[in-house]
Amino acid sequence: MTVWEKLNELYTQIRIRYTNINFEDKQNNALKRIFGPDVPTLNELRNEVEMLFLNIHPIWEGNYPVPPAVVHMGGLHQKPPKELPKELSQLLDESPNGVIYFSFGTNVRPSLFDPTKIDMFHKVFAELPYNVIWKWDDESLKSRSDNVRIFKWLPQSDLLRHPNIKLFITQGGLQSTDEAITAGVPLVGIPMMADQWYNVEKYVYHKIGVRLDFEELTEEKLKKALLDVAGNESYRNNIVRLRNLMQDQPQKPLERTIWWLEYILRHGGAKHLRSPAANISWSEYLELELVSFILIFLFTSLILVVLVTRYILRKLFQLYRNYNKEKVL
Repeated sequence: MTVWEKLNELYTQIRIRYTNINFEDKQNNALKRIFGPDVPTLNELRNEVEMLFLNIHPIWEGNYPVPPAVVHMGGLHQKPPKELPKELSQLLDESPNGVIYFSFGTNVRPSLFDPTKIDMFHKVFAELPYNVIWKWDDESLKSRSDNVRIFKWLPQSDLLRHPNIKLFITQGGLQSTDEAITAGVPLVGIPMMADQWYNVEKYVYHKIGVRLDFEELTEEKLKKALLDVAGNESYRNNIVRLRNLMQDQPQKPLERTIWWLEYILRHGGAKHLRSPAANISWSEYLELELVSFILIFLFTSLILVVLVTRYILRKLFQLYRNYNKEKVL
């Protein structure tokens, strides 16, 4: 990251923290209104957490050092593969050049996009040699080309595992990303909100896909990205390698989660696994009191050295001046 990017990231983190504090105050007031004045605050509840389960893989998170009370269970939501519905399976099997899967998840309604953006997708898809399966939230989609099929719902995890899927156009949600990695399908990410920007940046970092910005998206950029990712085997090779790294574990995510839950039940809690820094403030964690003392000591020492040096130089100058006067006399 450049210095400017680091400053921008710092600003974003401070803004998010300030927003969360304000939002948490509203939540605390709502809790007290519903459950009574004695209900603990969210911060107090947070300090009583026995163990933290994270639905993310440490490789994807960045391999941060964590205490034993933090358990990674990335991919927990994924289930064993099932057979695809006949209509979907037939469409995939009868696509000799492969299929592009396009879905923006459950929180984004593509039918509400600007019509010019929808037309842009139509034009690009019509020029591709691949069939397109588009998860569309409305009953119909006007002006679509013959190679585009729309569905309101799709068994995404099973669909991605079909060998004829060439790539996945996604908004960058974590669960969708997990499913694409498991299936070994390259990605074209168009982030919309929340953690999606982070996830799509990881596509680029791990070289398993590319990022496109929705507001700046053009026909040329979209077509180039789709042809590049679909035609360049390095993206698929990289995501298969990443899948192998993530899945090479002694336990499956569900097994690991169950084991640690039973561990908590066996021992009546797991606070002995928490970090000593868990319940202290950030100023205590960063030892700002000690840092401040050292800085004050160094600053005071520097001032004393300057004053003593100045005093000595002044005395030497006076001696030198007196000596010259005596010499003249």
